Amino acid sequence: MKQTKYYSPNGDNSGSDGGSDQKTDNTQLTTIDTVYVSPDGGTTNEAFPKQAVEYDFCVDVTNTGKLPSGPFYVHFTLSGDQNPPFEQDFKQDAGLDPGQNVKAVVHFGSFPNEFKDYLLEACIYSPSAPDKPINCAGTFDFTVNTEDSGSSSSDSSRNSDNSSGSPDSSTENPDVSAVNAAASSGSASADDASA
Repeated sequence: MKQTKYYSPNGDNSGSDGGSDQKTDNTQLTTIDTVYVSPDGGTTNEAFPKQAVEYDFCVDVTNTGKLPSGPFYVHFTLSGDQNPPFEQDFKQDAGLDPGQNVKAVVHFGSFPNEFKDYLLEACIYSPSAPDKPINCAGTFDFTVNTEDSGSSSSDSSRNSDNSSGSPDSSTENPDVSAVNAAASSGSASADDASA
């Protein structure tokens, strides 16, 4: 039975003098779980990306086979409302030994302050077959909302002053707040008197 030998497509068979019989197999490369967005190179999986934060796109790749893999790359694509789509590759020229894994990470940057819906994808390819993915991660479909830095802080302070849950009457009608203050102090003194 003849053994098949796999070589990198660029003709670089370095290391073949001692390991020419070394077979590689890229077909057992798989992604673990889904592709994700991270603010810290893959340590944190950010489920709700925001503006003004620098992000990376990440996916974990493992060699589930019994042979080492050859060189491969992971192609990341951000599409949806991203026009033109963002595309970038993570290259693993050394391949992976059986059972070994690697975190594929590419740097994206920050999202614009616009309401947009995005679709993030990542697939593993062999350089010798760039049109046929070996394995693709689960996709990540997410929305980035616009943020108004001035309104969020003033809204929260306004809500904390207004414990009744009604519109902020203290700023709209000062007489109403005076009546409310008098009523609450009157009920407090009545409680004190009954005690």
